[in-house]
Amino acid sequence: MGNVYYVNKTLGLCLLVAAAAALTTIIALSVAYNNEKSKNRGTGAASTASTSTPPVTSFTPKDPWDYYRLPSSLLPLSYNVMLWPRLEPDADGMYIFTGHSVVIFTCLKNTDLVIIHSTKLNLTTFSEHHAKLTGLNGASPPAIERSWFVDRTEYLVLQLRGQLSVGASYALYTEFRGELADDLQGFYRSEYTEDGVKKVIATSQMQATYARKAFPCFDEPAMKAVFNVTIIHDRSTVALSNSRDTGQKDSVMEGLPVRVTTFEPTETMSTYLLAFIVTDFIEVESKKHNLLVRIWARRKAIEDRQGDYALNVTGRILQFYEQYYNAKYPLPKSDQIALPDFHAGAMENWGLITYRETALLYDPIISSTGNKERVVTVIAHELAHMWFGNLVTLKWWNDLWLNEGFASYVEYLGADYAEPSWNIKDLIVLYDVHSVFAVDALASSHPLTRQEEEVSDPAQISEMFNTISYKKGAAVLRMLSGFLTESVFTKGLSSYLNTFAFKNTVYTNLWDHLQQAAENTAGLNIPHTVHDIMNRWTLQMGFPVVTIDTSTGRITQKHFLLDPESAVGKAFSVQL
Repeated sequence: MGNVYYVNKTLGLCLLVAAAAALTTIIALSVAYNNEKSKNRGTGAASTASTSTPPVTSFTPKDPWDYYRLPSSLLPLSYNVMLWPRLEPDADGMYIFTGHSVVIFTCLKNTDLVIIHSTKLNLTTFSEHHAKLTGLNGASPPAIERSWFVDRTEYLVLQLRGQLSVGASYALYTEFRGELADDLQGFYRSEYTEDGVKKVIATSQMQATYARKAFPCFDEPAMKAVFNVTIIHDRSTVALSNSRDTGQKDSVMEGLPVRVTTFEPTETMSTYLLAFIVTDFIEVESKKHNLLVRIWARRKAIEDRQGDYALNVTGRILQFYEQYYNAKYPLPKSDQIALPDFHAGAMENWGLITYRETALLYDPIISSTGNKERVVTVIAHELAHMWFGNLVTLKWWNDLWLNEGFASYVEYLGADYAEPSWNIKDLIVLYDVHSVFAVDALASSHPLTRQEEEVSDPAQISEMFNTISYKKGAAVLRMLSGFLTESVFTKGLSSYLNTFAFKNTVYTNLWDHLQQAAENTAGLNIPHTVHDIMNRWTLQMGFPVVTIDTSTGRITQKHFLLDPESAVGKAFSVQL
């Protein structure tokens, strides 16, 4: 007979309550698990509800303007963009901006079409057409037959009466008017209140597909060009953009006293990295080694020295990255601005990084150490992009994980250099590796890299900005650096950046340079090529559980999912 135990009445009631609580927890977890299971499998209540939804008629593209990807027939070389944001509402109560743009492009393939992105812009017509087309260097352009907009793919289409000449260059001129809306996209309006007075800022967020909302452009990351920017603004404000300003000129336009600020031509860059800001903010700055660093924010924030910490760590982080990448910072200035109204945590616009106030400003009197840690890591993340993402840019959004995963990995290294006593680089295990396990263990997870055709429209592109791209990308690159060793990893990285500076790449280009670095390092022996090892981690979802039988020495692996019934026989290359 088993042993018999007796408890008093009070203890018995406590145990009963604890048992009931445990049972409730188990039931709740079971319900949550089954809901997740049903969601991943597409069965149960979800499928029952879907029976009442009318079937969606699929759209079959037929013409070039039906496709979300631009044709490969034209290549932009440069833009001249003028913008004039109005920071006061018009007679209808709307905030607007006006502007004009000239894009110079070359013809790579025979075509009688000019297809360029444009959305939510009212374009001026010239002889009933929405643009003017001229030839350069003696080229004779065909006349425009007709022009129209395609809302679905966000295009302006020009049908020409003849073919453009391969190898010839042309200039496309447009004039436009748009709403300076408060929708946090494209060229938009940000508002805040200071001392009881409403203030308005004109600012921008072009990533991923919103530059087309500011001016007509070839709005894809591989369509790099040089941008010449001019901004007209109120004389009491300052205008900022990616490059240094070359001067201001006061003028009167439409009866208003304005200031015209022109900027140096940018480096060759993608449209999603453009930035335009008009504000009454002030700055704190420093200049070392001919590099101008400025932190912009509300006047009170700067006067309260909330930008000092960001200014101090920016120089140290840039110095670290120049050593880490073995490449100088590509620009002559680094502006960083704290916006009161900003959707993302920060955005790596080349030379003009935008932040939420909480990600850039640190109040030495009231802010916590946690706030300070956030500021230094976010700054390190965005500055990492100045090379990886901006200097060398992904060809298409299906490889977004390489941009964001890399910055999410090296942000810990940059922050650790700026604050060496904090041991920040160890936090990647807690903040990224462990947290992404929970997401990647779901059947709804996805591979780091997808096929280009799987990521085409703006909604699919937006879906790529997720935990897998950022955190799993960081974890996988940390693993890669670990088994190659950091010195080999940085050697291959430096070769990659110098080879593809101002160009676009796919992720396999990085594998090629890391493989070359590994082969040129004596004493380093890896069991397979970098391609073979890393493709198993990037082209399939999930991660393995590795089991070591201590009695036999046998090592096995199994794809781990929270729903074991969904697991398939995936194999990963695990370095032991």
